[in-house]
Amino acid sequence: MSLIERLSGREFEAGLSPGQLLYYWLEREACHRLMRRPPPELPGPRLLNLGCGPYFFDGWINADDYAFKRRIRERRFRPNWQLDIARPWACRDGFFDGMFCEHVIEHIAYSQAVHVFREAFRSLKPGSWIRISVPDLGKYVRYYTNEKPDSGFGEFPERALAISFLTQMHLHRSAWDAALMVRVLQEVGFVDAREAGFGEGSDPQIIRDDPDKEHESLYVEARRP
Repeated sequence: MSLIERLSGREFEAGLSPGQLLYYWLEREACHRLMRRPPPELPGPRLLNLGCGPYFFDGWINADDYAFKRRIRERRFRPNWQLDIARPWACRDGFFDGMFCEHVIEHIAYSQAVHVFREAFRSLKPGSWIRISVPDLGKYVRYYTNEKPDSGFGEFPERALAISFLTQMHLHRSAWDAALMVRVLQEVGFVDAREAGFGEGSDPQIIRDDPDKEHESLYVEARRP
């Protein structure tokens, strides 16, 4: 059995009541049916900032959730492509020249992450790269076990809170290390999947790592053959 088959169906909705889950599902369904659109056609290389939040890159397609409530609450939240990454993307095959995805995948279940990687594979041009950053399980564990006491995690007054933050806070639903991320990408069909360092990688145009997240982050890159 492949790793992807083992991960299928591993859905976790931590901290949500049945009523909240129903509201969440209805909201997602309505947005997907009524607001689903293809990405904009922009001049130059088509680069996707997937799960951009309020961090927009000039000349990129900055994509994030439909989240109309967030648009009302945060004036800075104005993605130029809205989508539900866990559902089929309204994007043709081979559309993008590169993708960057920072601290997004940990917010979805493993099976949904597989779907995202498959959609990324489909919508990337052959030879193009994807760069993914998530909280690094290994860094958190090394901090918790005191292997790296001065590792930038000083915001946690107790070490157990770091593990709680990784696995529970902000609706985190999956935890990753390099081996797991690389293997899933390989099974999806990507090649040259490997861990990269902060600010280092094979395609300079998609290296947009946030320095404030370096101490806790894992960076993985992969290429569509």
